[in-house]
Amino acid sequence: MKYFFLVGILLASFSLFGQNKKEKKAIKTYGIKSVIENVTETVNGKETTRKDSYTAYDKNANIILNEEYRKDGTLKHKETAKYDSKGNKLEETVFDAAETQLNAEKNVKKVCKYDSNDNKTEELEYDGSGKLVAKTQSSFNSNGDKILEVVYDATGKLTKKIIYIYNAKGLKVEKKEYDGANMLVSDRKYTYEY
Repeated sequence: MKYFFLVGILLASFSLFGQNKKEKKAIKTYGIKSVIENVTETVNGKETTRKDSYTAYDKNANIILNEEYRKDGTLKHKETAKYDSKGNKLEETVFDAAETQLNAEKNVKKVCKYDSNDNKTEELEYDGSGKLVAKTQSSFNSNGDKILEVVYDATGKLTKKIIYIYNAKGLKVEKKEYDGANMLVSDRKYTYEY
């Protein structure tokens, strides 16, 4: 019974919030290596059970494999990830099977770099053939707050730039987003109430 309760908490966490500290703690505490989600449905009075998803973890409770299946049992979505010893995601692959013949399959791989403070400073995104499609670089201030994010396409052309501004308390007060022509497209301002 305890196991089913834990699995319920974990699955609710995945669908609503992604992986969080509480979930990781539970995975470590119970030594969980993987979670299989089975669904039993009743159609015309007949019960059928099928695997809906499969999630595997490394020894640090990071998700290293997540698979989701269609009702016919075929693979619908798959994600894999590799982490460094600090838990930083170094590499991520995402595969989405086409839902119709008109929709091509999506197959993406991301490779990340971090600075000495574990801030993600670069993310390279590749398509299914291994071709670079986007490059994102980020800069951080001495407090570890992201102050700049720039995105380039495969040719090295700037496609997006985001500037983050913080107040003296280190709280984000403004986020300015620019397009590839360096034109301001949105300006978000944050107000805190104490």
